[in-house]
Amino acid sequence: MTSVVQPNIGSDNENELGECKGCGVNLVEPYVRCAECENFKICLECFSRGFESEQHLNNHKYQIITNKFAIFEFGWNADEEIKLLESLADCGPGNWNSIAAQVKTKSATQCEAHYMKCYVINAKYPLPEMPDPPIRPPSIPIPFKPCEDPCRPLPESHRAQNMAGYLAARGDFQEEFDNYAEWDISDIYFSPDDKPILKNLKLAVVKIYQSRLQERARRKHIIRKFGLINNSNHMLRYLRKLPQDLREVEEKMRPLMHIQSHPIAHDMLLQSIGVELELKKKIKKLQNYRKNGVSSFRVAKMFEKLKVDRESSKSRSNHMSEILPYLHDPAALAVWLQRQAAIEAGLGNTVDTSLILPTMRKTAPPIDLTDLPGVEKLNAVEKEFCAKARLVPEAYLTYKAALIHEFSRNGKVKLAGARSIVKIDVNKTRKLYDFLIEQGHINT
Repeated sequence: MTSVVQPNIGSDNENELGECKGCGVNLVEPYVRCAECENFKICLECFSRGFESEQHLNNHKYQIITNKFAIFEFGWNADEEIKLLESLADCGPGNWNSIAAQVKTKSATQCEAHYMKCYVINAKYPLPEMPDPPIRPPSIPIPFKPCEDPCRPLPESHRAQNMAGYLAARGDFQEEFDNYAEWDISDIYFSPDDKPILKNLKLAVVKIYQSRLQERARRKHIIRKFGLINNSNHMLRYLRKLPQDLREVEEKMRPLMHIQSHPIAHDMLLQSIGVELELKKKIKKLQNYRKNGVSSFRVAKMFEKLKVDRESSKSRSNHMSEILPYLHDPAALAVWLQRQAAIEAGLGNTVDTSLILPTMRKTAPPIDLTDLPGVEKLNAVEKEFCAKARLVPEAYLTYKAALIHEFSRNGKVKLAGARSIVKIDVNKTRKLYDFLIEQGHINT
């Protein structure tokens, strides 16, 4: 895609320039004209977006149409030259104040000096003398900026792993694709005494080696062209910004990147697919409105508000079904009442339910002690306790003996001491500790 700057000799009325084929606004200078399509002109904004139509592609040759360049003298562009000549024809030579008022960008002294220098005092009077070479603006020196030091990560670092062995200072990889391809030709030597069949065999091996080198170069080209070196973090940030549905599409289409003509083409394709998905969502939403008899956007707002209210009322009704299995549990009823009070107070999700509203879990059923070892050593009360606490008889008898021995040795047993001796769930330890105190086996 090449560009050429062309003058626009004629009226400066922007309505006569036509309309932009992309957005339809009246064109103003500078604008772009396609060199391959007939009478196809677009504004700079559409050109920067890469606007395309049925017959125009954004890789066509183009021309930048403008009068903002010098012809005879630097500081006077072509547009100002046209205004100067037109104002001279209207006001006549010598009326420099009126001429400067029409030119607008130059003073009367500047207009007179420029006219005398370029149109009167020259070798081709009364025609202006064209400079050779053409007037160009003075070049502005570009400050030298040294390039950044290439990345040299440690061999075993995380960044080196992300770079996949790429050595930025050398512009090459530490380990190439098909890294041992040279081994197959390392022992090949062409001798004048080789028989034709042996020579052809060696040439075939070299040809195979060349094809492997071409494949290696192709893979390098794809990696460099699509920016796949040291790009894992950028790719992760890029994927996080995408919606979930578009992220799944991107993962499926990623293997097809190498057949795209340009890296931007892949991004533009994903962008167009994202627009398509958004349009499908809007269409589905409009179909839902039509299905529910909604025919205007004003009614749609009311429909959405009523839908939210309906969902909230449904969630409140579900809270009653949560408490039905716990009607005989006073603690669960208290928790449910606290939760309802928080919801009615408008606390909603801002309340930390894990602290003030603990989750109501169904109590585990008692275990069956029948045929378990040691059950015959328990009395009826101990059997009931072990079943509810879900302790096997042998473990209960071991913990009981250890706590009684500690009580006989010290004369008392604290809860902290019991937990250091009975190293099981702290809730079960507390139940066992309270049960033994209740039965009179130990004391605090």
